[in-house]
Amino acid sequence: MLVNLAGQGRPALVYLRPLPDAAPPLGLSLQRAATSALINTEGYLLAGTHQDAPDAPGLPGFVALLETLATAADRPTVVLASAEVLGERALERAERLLALLAAGAAIRLADASTPEQALRAAWLGRAPDERRRERARESMRKRALRGQVLGRAPFGYAVEGRNLVVDDLEAEVVRRIFGLYLDGHEGVRRITRLLNEDGIRTRLGKPWSAGSVRTVLRNPTYTGTYRRLGVVVTGAHPALIRRGQFEEAQARMARRRTAPAEQHRHAYLLAGLARCGYCGARLLGARRYVPGGEPRTYYRCASATNQGRCAYRSQRTEVLEAAVRDALVSGRLTVARKPSSPRTTEARRIALDREVAHTLERWVAGELTYRDVVRGAGQPALEATRLGAATLGTPERPDAATATARLVSDWDRLEFAERRALLLDAVGEVVVRDRRVRVIRRYEAT
Repeated sequence: MLVNLAGQGRPALVYLRPLPDAAPPLGLSLQRAATSALINTEGYLLAGTHQDAPDAPGLPGFVALLETLATAADRPTVVLASAEVLGERALERAERLLALLAAGAAIRLADASTPEQALRAAWLGRAPDERRRERARESMRKRALRGQVLGRAPFGYAVEGRNLVVDDLEAEVVRRIFGLYLDGHEGVRRITRLLNEDGIRTRLGKPWSAGSVRTVLRNPTYTGTYRRLGVVVTGAHPALIRRGQFEEAQARMARRRTAPAEQHRHAYLLAGLARCGYCGARLLGARRYVPGGEPRTYYRCASATNQGRCAYRSQRTEVLEAAVRDALVSGRLTVARKPSSPRTTEARRIALDREVAHTLERWVAGELTYRDVVRGAGQPALEATRLGAATLGTPERPDAATATARLVSDWDRLEFAERRALLLDAVGEVVVRDRRVRVIRRYEAT
């Protein structure tokens, strides 16, 4: 029997996203079995797995996969059970396939199709009703971009003139839930019991359940951010809690549901805040193992390892984090410029979607080659994918000064999650260029 060793020990990254409504259903167990069989048969070395829930906004696992690709020195291979896991809609699937290719990945599909075949099948299989749905979806996205509510208001808000406004009675319950969870260190079931004992009911007049409490704790709408149909509008409505509080709650829930064997993964204080002053790429956390000693942790430029794409290499975590603290203590903070309007960002994304769709239409019509599509639509697809990633931040932070003062006075006494939450409230960005560290305060609307 001949064995295909195309992998020859090369590292492979796996991406999983369960599709229970597919025909047949593509569950996690089936995807793991299919990708494992391909990796073992072709001689790849599994280097990591990224995973998303079916309805994960912005697909954070997929975005993390793109960031991992950016740090790879060699051209890595991404293994998928099928291209279907990249999206239910043809345009989503096509853009994410092209984004992987533009990020430098080779793609192997366990269903034996090639990326070219999968891309063509997705686009040719785009039924007329899907095209109509795309047009309707674009119209709804434009409404969402104006901050107009699509569907029901979450608990804590009401709808007036298509906009979210605070429901004072419900908002008090939302704040109480977050307060009990973060300040009172109560568990979800204990919070549920306290609400019901006090006679507090849900909007439908029913007793609270653990699931409904978790829904409140996991809803980023309470930070003032509106999300719908891939649109993320920050500062769209009054916030009920701070972004830092929300992130702290997510971190606590993640720690509680993470298996003990996985809890040793290092968390990085400046993740998502620090970027390279040379090329603008994110600084990602990395560990380096020293024989006979404790592992050392660093922040490194996402593009620094890609054959000279960047002059910056890495900096020890304790050094960079100390520099940020010193800037906060001394008040050496750069005044933030007003951020780009979320509406401008979303308009850019809609334009990129059209550009990718137009290129694909020309390809299936025979006007372009597959190579033309990858070269012409790859970068627009990558940019559209990144713009569509879920972000929790809102540029308006009414209490950034308070967060800064708390960091200055209590830095050493703060738990990691609380310190990071306060940093997200106080700092907009940390720009690193060798030993020069510029801390930019978070933008506050006046």
